[in-house]
Amino acid sequence: MKNKVLSLIVAFGLSLGMTIPSYADGGLGDVASLFGSGTATLVDAPQGMLVDSLYRSPKKTWHTLAEKFGDEKGLSENVVGALLGIPIGFAWGIPAGALRGAKHGMGTGWEKPFSKDSFIVGLGEK
Repeated sequence: MKNKVLSLIVAFGLSLGMTIPSYADGGLGDVASLFGSGTATLVDAPQGMLVDSLYRSPKKTWHTLAEKFGDEKGLSENVVGALLGIPIGFAWGIPAGALRGAKHGMGTGWEKPFSKDSFIVGLGEK
């Protein structure tokens, strides 16, 4: 019984996900924006976690620490900054990336539902 209910829910979600983009420009208006924002948030939150925890936060923390230790381009400052900054940046990047990705998904998904921009958290964004 549980498998039948689960398969019906999955089938309903798939059929709804395949038809909603066709109503994005007109017809449903705010409903399409709501679904676009919801699906973009579901995709962008984990994507933001990956981008921030693996790249953005460790790099920023590393270079900020190297700058605060004295010389931004010095070897010893960069080694110590990397040893401290990469793990701290990784740990900080997970929640920060989830929030940033969710914010991006909600905002862009509402303004441009089901567009390519609403599903990609870019590296150039702040």
